[in-house]
Amino acid sequence: MGFDLEGCKRAVFHTKNSGIEAAMNWVLEHMSDPDFTSTFTVPSSSNEPTVPASGSTQSSNEPPEDSIQSVCAMGFARFQAIKALKATNNSVERAIDWIFSHPDELTEAAMDDGNDGAPAAATAAAAAVPEGYTDGTGRYKLIAFISHMGSSSLCGHYVCHVLKEGRWVIYNDSKVAVSSKPPRDRAYLYFYQRIAD
Repeated sequence: MGFDLEGCKRAVFHTKNSGIEAAMNWVLEHMSDPDFTSTFTVPSSSNEPTVPASGSTQSSNEPPEDSIQSVCAMGFARFQAIKALKATNNSVERAIDWIFSHPDELTEAAMDDGNDGAPAAATAAAAAVPEGYTDGTGRYKLIAFISHMGSSSLCGHYVCHVLKEGRWVIYNDSKVAVSSKPPRDRAYLYFYQRIAD
């Protein structure tokens, strides 16, 4: 958008790298400041209280509530959002990627008592199953996946591979063919079917 580089550095610093939206809002609010375009150096120490981009004070170990809500709005649990935001210096975009990249750490976090209600949620889910019913063994098989063909997400298209009669079949627009080496490790979306007990 053509904003001054030094002003953008200030925005990232003052919003604690919490995301592009917070930085952009800071730039728009402060672009008329007299020092906006002057060379920016990170202060060696500051005695000022920590104030997040939303303007409300917060504890230094808790991510901003609006960032937590943004991650939760994507379908993730609150404890997952908090752990991911802490791991990514409160960057919402990086936090979502972090959740997908660290499933083992999030499973461990769910078992910890200190992680913001995760055990209570698990207990509530278990209590919701009527007596005499089970949720099965939890064994699944991959039956289909969707992957992207192209040099980047900006070009190319999506195709679907389906396991049909023991063979992988690729559906590429109107073309259907047997797939000898389906790219299972590069899919965006996986479809599983529960294996009967």
